[in-house]
Amino acid sequence: MTDFVLPHADPYTMLSHMTLYGLAAIVEEAGLDDVRLSWTPGMNRRPVLSAPQATPETIGEIVRRHAARHDDPDAWPSRQLRDGEHRALMSPRISVITTGDGWRSLQDRRHAVLDQLTQARALLDLRLIAALGEPAYWSRNGKGDRLQDDGASRLEMQPRNQGSEFVGNRLRPLAAAVAARTAEEVADGLVGRRARDEIAKDKPDSRTPTGFAAPGPTDNALAWCALWGISQFPIAQRVNATATTTGHLGRATGGWYCVPVWTGRWRTARHRTILASGQLARFAAAGLVPKALGKPSDSEPVDGEPARQWLVARGVTAVIRFPVQRFGSDSAPERRAMRGELLKTDKPLVARR
Repeated sequence: MTDFVLPHADPYTMLSHMTLYGLAAIVEEAGLDDVRLSWTPGMNRRPVLSAPQATPETIGEIVRRHAARHDDPDAWPSRQLRDGEHRALMSPRISVITTGDGWRSLQDRRHAVLDQLTQARALLDLRLIAALGEPAYWSRNGKGDRLQDDGASRLEMQPRNQGSEFVGNRLRPLAAAVAARTAEEVADGLVGRRARDEIAKDKPDSRTPTGFAAPGPTDNALAWCALWGISQFPIAQRVNATATTTGHLGRATGGWYCVPVWTGRWRTARHRTILASGQLARFAAAGLVPKALGKPSDSEPVDGEPARQWLVARGVTAVIRFPVQRFGSDSAPERRAMRGELLKTDKPLVARR
């Protein structure tokens, strides 16, 4: 077993977790055998991807090829909302569609992409698209106004200013940047030997992290893997409310994200099971006031002790909870996962009221 460590990944920054998740999903899809996820021991924990063939050269080439495949003009990230425009067909949050014909056209074209990916058995692509969500044609408020963004993942934090959207303004440029590198340059970026933010030209206020870290230059290979990490967080659509996103607590416009830290080496399937578990969410919610979780203020506090015991039995040593804050204008806010809070599972919880 060979360990590929992300030595500069800070566990209190959500970008680090998302990069590990996306990287593991990408290399596993490429056929790397026996892929495992873990954390280094000790005080300064770092994420680790392990596999018999997890050499820097192999990892770098897999990620480069993955980006190149999605940089192809016929790949789904290149599909346009309409002919002759930049906006992407498969983005979950786009400008308002006002006509029935417009919605039918959108759905027909999206379904055609999904059919092609299903026929190609492109499971990871389908996972990412499903996890991102879709424009919510079914959701309206009391006035009858359509709430299109209600069908999107809370993890999709691309700001919507000036018509920008996730696939066209983030995935496409990152695919092109990573595909243009050599395998060695991709690996160097992942381990921090040479970080390059090509799409933002290394600007100090770069938004390449897309909400998973504070603005700043971010290596494009790291960011590419992190955005594919969204594929590991499925959502559940709801008729009269915003979609429920795995790993998200509280109100749709804010709230918290939560992810586990564990001992041992996990397969990606086991990791997805823990991420989507109600026990992870309940443990992370313990101690938060009901109102902050979108519940009536007189609701009973969350009892996280049974959840803590369940997590401990499965090797989870801590949960990191990231508060989500909003920046910028009310019309096009920028949401961001702030520095995380470590919630250890080694002690019984004291009920709070």
